[in-house]
Amino acid sequence: MPSTISREIFNPYVPEFLIYLRNAGCSDSHIPNFPGTVKHFLVWLRVQGLTIEKIDDAVLRRFRNHHCRCPRPKGERYLNSTKRDKGLMCRVLRFVRFLEESGRIETPCQLSERREWMERFLSYIDEQGYAPATLTVYRRHCHHFVVWLHQSRIPMTVVDRTAVERFMRHDCICHGFFVKNAVRNRTYRYIIERFVSFLVLRGVVPGVSPMPRNELAEGMREFGTWLRQHRGIGEKTLQAHVKKVAALLPALGEDPEQYDAATIRGALRRRFERASRADAQHTTSSLRMYLRYLVANDRCSAALLGALPTVPRWRLSTLPRYILDDDVERVIASCDVTTRKGIRDRAILLLLARLALRAGDVVNLCLSDIDWANAIVRVGGKSKRLVGLPLPQDAGDALFSYIEQARPRVDTDRVFLRSIAPCRPLSSSSAVTVVVREALKRADVRNVNLRGAQLLRHSAATNLLRSGATLEAVGTLLRHRSPETTKIYAKVDTRMLQEVAQPWIGDAR
Repeated sequence: MPSTISREIFNPYVPEFLIYLRNAGCSDSHIPNFPGTVKHFLVWLRVQGLTIEKIDDAVLRRFRNHHCRCPRPKGERYLNSTKRDKGLMCRVLRFVRFLEESGRIETPCQLSERREWMERFLSYIDEQGYAPATLTVYRRHCHHFVVWLHQSRIPMTVVDRTAVERFMRHDCICHGFFVKNAVRNRTYRYIIERFVSFLVLRGVVPGVSPMPRNELAEGMREFGTWLRQHRGIGEKTLQAHVKKVAALLPALGEDPEQYDAATIRGALRRRFERASRADAQHTTSSLRMYLRYLVANDRCSAALLGALPTVPRWRLSTLPRYILDDDVERVIASCDVTTRKGIRDRAILLLLARLALRAGDVVNLCLSDIDWANAIVRVGGKSKRLVGLPLPQDAGDALFSYIEQARPRVDTDRVFLRSIAPCRPLSSSSAVTVVVREALKRADVRNVNLRGAQLLRHSAATNLLRSGATLEAVGTLLRHRSPETTKIYAKVDTRMLQEVAQPWIGDAR
């Protein structure tokens, strides 16, 4: 290998590049740093037998990592190692951008076209009400992804989950970034996956390979359909049954014809070793429902239903957990009604406390369920039958204030929405539980173990009974189908219990 090389390989690239830099507004003090870097890169390409047209992300990474023994024209000096010189790589990337814009390097699509789709995605995100700081994060992460695609010469039409994984794990020398350990940043992945999904929905990306699905969940689809059609079970309970059975299937096996009593009891016994009594009851109930489904489809023997053990459950053995009226009012008053979130949370807490609603009732409440003229709100509860409940003045005022002042203007009939973007309806009952827990913490109510919507529901029923209401009235408020379900609240009315309590035998105290 010759120790020197002709200066002819630098023409016309270096002179034209310097003119390009001046036209782009590069300061005169920075321009002298570029020629040496460009010459080094051109010499290295010649030594490696690479042409200008072959430059991509892999070639740039090879240049960065090479230990320099490149020949050089007389008077030129190069670094022995380029790996840690970020400024040098920035100058090389600027030169590559010049080669692209001058037409010397062909790319699958122009960077400007990729950026245009990025801007459309950011406009879509902006319409959902994200904060400016969040939009800035979205812009930087999406821009990084667009630059990497361009630098790697990956067309937009072949972007898939493999490309996303490559991006998350790539050794970054992207122009303007140099990000380390992006794979550990969950925000990066979330934003890039949302961007790719947006491209799929707009038809830019023809298809993205689906995420691996849970095979057990796929096998449970027919079971869920049977529960819905033949048992009339609600979606939340249905999903709970499917989840419990899916957890047992690895121990039971996938062939129901091979099930026997020993297999079923063994699977349950291993499950019960780390389960609470309530979890054991629910698991047994779900498995019993699954065996009934198999029997109905002639896939196992009906005798196996007798193999299921009975988990003891004594009726009326527990007490409802509740807080007194004063504590309930403190919880409601803890909301900061100067903020949108505080206005929303106060409306939720008042509905829970005054109407004894379940968390699911609040999540599923729709604008069309509110009859303002007659002060009635319709809720479905666990059944599919709507029941009209009188809307108290304070709860109605709080609900109206939320809808008028704090509820985001989005195209959905659901009443309660997320307080931060994206402003979608509350996803599940757990969101209402979080609202109650935060309010209990603000109100400094610490003497309860139950910290969710059920606490306010139990408190409404208990305090109503203590104020002199009948069990029938309490059952009507709670929408119980059977008086037996309401009887548990009789045990918390200590004054009524004292009236019917018998003297202890022998006058013992």
